[in-house]
Amino acid sequence: MQRNLAAALLAFVTDSMACTLPTTTLSNTITEGFGLLIQNPAFPVIHDRYMNLAIAGGGDKHLFLSPVPEPAFNMVLGEGVLAQGGIHALIGGERNEPRAIFQPIWSCDTDTDNVVVQLAFQTWQGALFGGLICVRQASGFRGYEFRYSPPANPAYDPTNPCMPVTMVVVSSTSLTLLTTTPTTTSPSTSDSTSSSSTSTSTSTSSPLPYTDMTSKGFSFLGCSPEERRATDGPGRTLNGALYAEDTLTNGKCIDFCVSNGYLYAGSEYARECWCGNTVAPGRVPATTKASLANCSKRCGGDASEYCGGDAWLSLYRKCDVGGACVNAVFT
Repeated sequence: MQRNLAAALLAFVTDSMACTLPTTTLSNTITEGFGLLIQNPAFPVIHDRYMNLAIAGGGDKHLFLSPVPEPAFNMVLGEGVLAQGGIHALIGGERNEPRAIFQPIWSCDTDTDNVVVQLAFQTWQGALFGGLICVRQASGFRGYEFRYSPPANPAYDPTNPCMPVTMVVVSSTSLTLLTTTPTTTSPSTSDSTSSSSTSTSTSTSSPLPYTDMTSKGFSFLGCSPEERRATDGPGRTLNGALYAEDTLTNGKCIDFCVSNGYLYAGSEYARECWCGNTVAPGRVPATTKASLANCSKRCGGDASEYCGGDAWLSLYRKCDVGGACVNAVFT
Protein backbone atom coordinates (compact mmCIF):
# COMPACT_ATOMS: atom_id res chain seq x y z
CA MET A 1 0.00 0.00 0.00
CA GLN A 2 1.25 3.50 -0.79
CA ARG A 3 0.04 6.76 0.61
CA ASN A 4 1.09 10.37 0.14
CA LEU A 5 2.04 11.62 3.63
CA ALA A 6 1.80 15.27 2.60
CA ALA A 7 -1.83 14.71 1.57
CA ALA A 8 -2.50 12.99 4.88
CA LEU A 9 -1.12 15.92 6.84
CA LEU A 10 -3.04 18.45 4.73
CA ALA A 11 -6.29 16.59 5.38
CA PHE A 12 -5.52 16.42 9.10
CA VAL A 13 -4.71 20.15 9.37
CA THR A 14 -7.73 21.16 7.27
CA ASP A 15 -10.14 19.08 9.35
CA SER A 16 -8.79 20.57 12.61
CA MET A 17 -9.04 24.23 11.58
CA ALA A 18 -12.05 25.64 13.40
CA CYS A 19 -10.87 28.86 15.08
CA THR A 20 -10.30 32.34 13.65
CA LEU A 21 -6.57 32.94 13.15
CA PRO A 22 -4.75 36.26 13.71
CA THR A 23 -3.26 37.87 10.61
CA THR A 24 0.05 38.98 12.15
CA THR A 25 3.28 37.32 11.00
CA LEU A 26 5.36 35.57 13.67
CA SER A 27 9.15 35.75 13.93
CA ASN A 28 11.23 32.65 13.12
CA THR A 29 13.30 33.31 16.27
CA ILE A 30 12.00 32.48 19.77
CA THR A 31 14.43 33.25 22.58
CA GLU A 32 12.23 32.26 25.55
CA GLY A 33 12.44 28.53 26.33
CA PHE A 34 9.53 26.40 25.14
CA GLY A 35 8.37 22.82 24.66
CA LEU A 36 6.47 21.19 21.81
CA LEU A 37 3.15 19.37 22.12
CA ILE A 38 2.79 16.86 19.29
CA GLN A 39 -0.67 16.36 17.81
CA ASN A 40 -2.48 14.14 15.32
CA PRO A 41 -5.82 12.74 16.57
CA ALA A 42 -5.81 10.20 13.72
CA PHE A 43 -2.98 8.40 15.55
CA PRO A 44 -3.89 8.21 19.29
CA VAL A 45 -0.59 6.49 20.13
CA ILE A 46 1.29 9.75 19.43
CA HIS A 47 -1.40 12.41 19.97
CA ASP A 48 -0.87 14.96 22.77
CA ARG A 49 2.60 13.78 23.75
CA TYR A 50 5.60 16.07 24.18
CA MET A 51 8.80 16.21 22.15
CA ASN A 52 11.80 14.91 24.09
CA LEU A 53 15.52 14.87 23.24
CA ALA A 54 18.24 12.20 23.23
CA ILE A 55 21.99 12.71 22.90
CA ALA A 56 23.20 11.91 19.36
CA GLY A 57 26.58 11.78 17.66
CA GLY A 58 28.79 14.77 18.38
CA GLY A 59 26.60 15.91 21.28
CA ASP A 60 23.60 17.11 19.27
CA LYS A 61 20.14 15.88 20.19
CA HIS A 62 17.79 13.56 18.32
CA LEU A 63 14.05 14.03 18.74
CA PHE A 64 11.74 11.49 20.36
CA LEU A 65 8.23 11.50 21.81
CA SER A 66 7.79 11.43 25.59
CA PRO A 67 8.48 9.58 27.80
CA VAL A 68 11.72 8.69 25.91
CA PRO A 69 14.20 9.89 27.05
CA GLU A 70 14.66 13.49 28.42
CA PRO A 71 11.92 16.15 28.78
CA ALA A 72 12.60 19.24 26.66
CA PHE A 73 10.94 22.47 27.80
CA ASN A 74 13.87 24.82 27.32
CA MET A 75 14.28 24.78 23.55
CA VAL A 76 14.72 27.94 21.49
CA LEU A 77 14.34 28.74 17.81
CA GLY A 78 17.10 30.62 15.98
CA GLU A 79 16.21 31.65 12.44
CA GLY A 80 14.03 28.59 12.16
CA VAL A 81 16.46 26.07 13.71
CA LEU A 82 15.64 24.24 16.96
CA ALA A 83 18.30 24.28 19.66
CA GLN A 84 18.76 23.62 23.36
CA GLY A 85 21.57 25.32 25.25
CA GLY A 86 23.58 25.87 22.07
CA ILE A 87 23.18 22.25 20.98
CA HIS A 88 21.10 21.70 17.86
CA ALA A 89 18.02 19.49 17.92
CA LEU A 90 18.24 17.23 14.89
CA ILE A 91 15.65 15.35 12.86
CA GLY A 92 17.89 12.69 11.34
CA GLY A 93 21.55 13.33 10.46
CA GLU A 94 24.43 14.22 12.71
CA ARG A 95 26.51 17.30 13.53
CA ASN A 96 27.16 19.65 10.58
CA GLU A 97 24.63 17.85 8.37
CA PRO A 98 21.49 19.60 7.05
CA ARG A 99 18.97 20.80 9.64
CA ALA A 100 15.23 21.17 9.58
CA ILE A 101 13.94 24.74 9.22
CA PHE A 102 10.68 25.78 10.89
CA GLN A 103 8.43 28.85 10.79
CA PRO A 104 6.09 29.71 13.70
CA ILE A 105 2.53 30.22 12.45
CA TRP A 106 -0.91 30.67 13.97
CA SER A 107 -2.99 27.50 14.11
CA CYS A 108 -5.97 25.90 15.89
CA ASP A 109 -5.46 23.43 18.72
CA THR A 110 -7.02 20.12 17.65
CA ASP A 111 -8.41 19.45 21.15
CA THR A 112 -9.61 22.88 22.30
CA ASP A 113 -9.98 24.96 19.10
CA ASN A 114 -7.96 27.69 20.83
CA VAL A 115 -5.58 29.77 18.75
CA VAL A 116 -2.03 28.43 19.26
CA VAL A 117 1.45 28.90 17.87
CA GLN A 118 2.62 25.99 15.73
CA LEU A 119 6.08 25.27 14.33
CA ALA A 120 5.40 24.63 10.65
CA PHE A 121 8.09 22.68 8.83
CA GLN A 122 9.49 24.68 5.91
CA THR A 123 12.38 22.78 4.38
CA TRP A 124 15.32 20.49 4.91
CA GLN A 125 18.35 22.79 4.89
CA GLY A 126 19.74 22.91 1.34
CA ALA A 127 16.97 20.67 -0.04
CA LEU A 128 13.78 21.39 -1.96
CA PHE A 129 11.23 23.54 -0.16
CA GLY A 130 8.43 21.47 1.34
CA GLY A 131 8.04 17.98 2.69
CA LEU A 132 6.93 17.28 6.24
CA ILE A 133 7.92 16.00 9.65
CA CYS A 134 6.48 12.67 10.79
CA VAL A 135 6.94 10.25 13.71
CA ARG A 136 7.59 6.51 13.56
CA GLN A 137 8.62 3.76 15.95
CA ALA A 138 12.39 3.62 16.42
CA SER A 139 14.36 0.43 15.84
CA GLY A 140 14.51 -1.88 18.81
CA PHE A 141 11.20 -0.46 20.07
CA ARG A 142 13.07 2.43 21.72
CA GLY A 143 10.08 4.76 21.48
CA TYR A 144 8.87 7.06 18.69
CA GLU A 145 11.36 9.18 16.77
CA PHE A 146 10.96 12.12 14.36
CA ARG A 147 11.76 11.80 10.68
CA TYR A 148 11.78 13.98 7.56
CA SER A 149 9.65 13.01 4.54
CA PRO A 150 10.62 14.69 1.22
CA PRO A 151 8.09 16.51 -0.97
CA ALA A 152 5.65 14.19 -2.79
CA ASN A 153 7.12 11.14 -1.06
CA PRO A 154 4.78 8.25 -1.96
CA ALA A 155 6.39 5.68 0.32
CA TYR A 156 4.28 4.21 3.10
CA ASP A 157 5.12 1.25 5.33
CA PRO A 158 1.89 -0.05 6.92
CA THR A 159 3.92 -2.08 9.45
CA ASN A 160 5.67 1.05 10.73
CA PRO A 161 3.97 4.16 9.34
CA CYS A 162 5.62 7.56 9.60
CA MET A 163 2.74 9.51 11.14
CA PRO A 164 2.48 13.23 10.13
CA VAL A 165 2.30 15.63 13.07
CA THR A 166 1.77 19.23 14.02
CA MET A 167 4.03 20.77 16.67
CA VAL A 168 2.35 23.19 19.09
CA VAL A 169 4.58 25.60 21.03
CA VAL A 170 4.07 25.60 24.81
CA SER A 171 5.72 27.94 27.28
CA SER A 172 8.38 26.45 29.53
CA THR A 173 7.55 28.88 32.32
CA SER A 174 3.79 28.44 32.48
CA LEU A 175 3.08 25.27 30.48
CA THR A 176 0.17 27.09 28.89
CA LEU A 177 -0.04 27.73 25.18
CA LEU A 178 1.80 30.90 24.20
CA THR A 179 -1.54 32.27 23.15
CA THR A 180 -4.85 31.04 24.48
CA THR A 181 -7.23 33.39 22.75
CA PRO A 182 -10.71 32.01 23.48
CA THR A 183 -12.82 31.10 20.48
CA THR A 184 -16.33 29.89 19.90
CA THR A 185 -16.31 26.13 19.56
CA SER A 186 -18.35 24.35 16.96
CA PRO A 187 -21.45 22.38 18.01
CA SER A 188 -19.61 19.10 17.39
CA THR A 189 -16.86 20.17 19.82
CA SER A 190 -19.40 21.13 22.46
CA ASP A 191 -21.21 17.81 22.05
CA SER A 192 -17.94 15.92 22.38
CA THR A 193 -17.06 17.78 25.56
CA SER A 194 -20.48 17.12 27.03
CA SER A 195 -20.22 13.41 26.24
CA SER A 196 -16.79 13.20 27.83
CA SER A 197 -18.07 14.88 30.99
CA THR A 198 -20.89 12.34 31.22
CA SER A 199 -18.58 9.34 30.87
CA THR A 200 -16.13 10.69 33.48
CA SER A 201 -18.51 12.29 35.93
CA THR A 202 -16.06 12.01 38.83
CA SER A 203 -13.52 14.34 37.21
CA THR A 204 -13.73 17.85 35.83
CA SER A 205 -11.56 19.68 33.33
CA SER A 206 -8.78 22.03 34.40
CA PRO A 207 -7.01 24.75 32.39
CA LEU A 208 -3.73 23.23 33.64
CA PRO A 209 -2.44 19.71 32.94
CA TYR A 210 -3.96 17.93 35.91
CA THR A 211 -7.31 16.30 36.65
CA ASP A 212 -9.64 17.90 39.20
CA MET A 213 -10.92 15.19 41.56
CA THR A 214 -12.49 17.37 44.27
CA SER A 215 -15.87 15.85 43.39
CA LYS A 216 -14.53 12.63 44.92
CA GLY A 217 -13.25 14.43 48.01
CA PHE A 218 -9.57 14.53 46.96
CA SER A 219 -7.50 17.65 46.26
CA PHE A 220 -4.63 17.76 43.79
CA LEU A 221 -1.28 18.62 45.41
CA GLY A 222 0.98 18.64 42.36
CA CYS A 223 3.51 16.54 40.46
CA SER A 224 5.81 14.69 42.84
CA PRO A 225 9.15 13.05 41.88
CA GLU A 226 9.45 9.29 42.21
CA GLU A 227 12.56 7.18 42.82
CA ARG A 228 14.52 7.92 39.65
CA ARG A 229 13.65 11.62 39.68
CA ALA A 230 14.15 12.34 43.37
CA THR A 231 17.36 13.85 44.76
CA ASP A 232 16.92 12.55 48.30
CA GLY A 233 17.70 8.87 47.80
CA PRO A 234 15.64 5.77 46.86
CA GLY A 235 12.17 4.89 48.02
CA ARG A 236 8.64 5.51 46.87
CA THR A 237 6.85 8.81 47.42
CA LEU A 238 3.86 6.79 48.69
CA ASN A 239 4.87 3.53 50.37
CA GLY A 240 1.47 1.86 50.64
CA ALA A 241 -0.45 -0.36 48.24
CA LEU A 242 0.07 -0.54 44.47
CA TYR A 243 -2.62 -1.10 41.86
CA ALA A 244 -1.91 -1.13 38.12
CA GLU A 245 -3.94 -1.63 34.97
CA ASP A 246 -3.91 -0.37 31.39
CA THR A 247 -7.34 1.27 31.80
CA LEU A 248 -6.43 3.31 34.88
CA THR A 249 -8.15 6.62 35.65
CA ASN A 250 -7.64 8.93 38.63
CA GLY A 251 -11.10 7.97 39.85
CA LYS A 252 -10.18 4.28 39.88
CA CYS A 253 -6.96 5.07 41.68
CA ILE A 254 -8.68 7.12 44.37
CA ASP A 255 -11.38 4.47 44.84
CA PHE A 256 -8.70 1.81 45.32
CA CYS A 257 -6.76 3.86 47.87
CA VAL A 258 -9.91 4.81 49.78
CA SER A 259 -11.06 1.18 49.91
CA ASN A 260 -7.73 0.28 51.49
CA GLY A 261 -7.87 3.08 54.06
CA TYR A 262 -5.25 5.45 52.64
CA LEU A 263 -5.22 9.27 52.73
CA TYR A 264 -3.03 9.82 49.66
CA ALA A 265 -3.42 8.56 46.11
CA GLY A 266 -1.09 9.06 43.16
CA SER A 267 -1.23 8.04 39.50
CA GLU A 268 1.96 7.37 37.56
CA TYR A 269 2.99 6.54 33.99
CA ALA A 270 -0.63 6.28 32.76
CA ARG A 271 -1.32 2.91 34.45
CA GLU A 272 0.11 2.78 38.01
CA CYS A 273 -1.72 3.78 41.20
CA TRP A 274 0.17 4.25 44.46
CA CYS A 275 -1.33 4.81 47.92
CA GLY A 276 -0.04 5.92 51.30
CA ASN A 277 -0.78 7.76 54.52
CA THR A 278 2.31 9.95 54.39
CA VAL A 279 4.43 11.56 51.68
CA ALA A 280 8.13 10.70 51.75
CA PRO A 281 10.35 13.53 53.08
CA GLY A 282 11.45 15.93 50.37
CA ARG A 283 8.75 14.79 47.94
CA VAL A 284 6.18 17.55 48.52
CA PRO A 285 5.35 18.80 45.01
CA ALA A 286 6.26 22.24 43.75
CA THR A 287 3.39 24.63 43.02
CA THR A 288 4.70 26.28 39.86
CA LYS A 289 2.90 25.75 36.58
CA ALA A 290 6.17 24.60 35.03
CA SER A 291 6.41 21.78 37.59
CA LEU A 292 3.32 20.16 36.07
CA ALA A 293 5.21 19.42 32.84
CA ASN A 294 6.49 16.16 34.27
CA CYS A 295 2.98 14.78 34.86
CA SER A 296 1.71 15.02 31.30
CA LYS A 297 0.92 11.39 30.47
CA ARG A 298 -2.71 10.72 29.62
CA CYS A 299 -4.49 8.06 31.69
CA GLY A 300 -4.76 4.69 30.00
CA GLY A 301 -8.48 4.53 30.78
CA ASP A 302 -9.39 8.12 29.87
CA ALA A 303 -7.26 10.27 27.56
CA SER A 304 -8.91 13.44 28.91
CA GLU A 305 -7.19 12.87 32.28
CA TYR A 306 -3.54 13.15 33.34
CA CYS A 307 -1.94 10.24 35.19
CA GLY A 308 1.56 11.26 36.22
CA GLY A 309 4.63 10.71 34.09
CA ASP A 310 7.79 8.67 33.76
CA ALA A 311 8.78 8.40 37.45
CA TRP A 312 6.51 11.33 38.35
CA LEU A 313 3.37 11.07 40.46
CA SER A 314 0.12 13.05 40.10
CA LEU A 315 -0.44 13.37 43.83
CA TYR A 316 -3.83 13.69 45.59
CA ARG A 317 -4.85 13.93 49.27
CA LYS A 318 -8.17 13.14 50.90
CA CYS A 319 -9.90 16.35 51.99
CA ASP A 320 -10.75 16.84 55.66
CA VAL A 321 -14.34 16.01 56.54
CA GLY A 322 -16.37 19.22 56.76
CA GLY A 323 -13.53 21.33 55.39
CA ALA A 324 -12.99 22.95 52.02
CA CYS A 325 -11.78 20.65 49.25
CA VAL A 326 -9.60 22.74 46.94
CA ASN A 327 -6.64 22.00 44.69
CA ALA A 328 -3.22 23.56 45.14
CA VAL A 329 -2.76 26.94 43.44
CA PHE A 330 -0.08 26.96 40.73
CA THR A 331 1.69 30.18 39.78
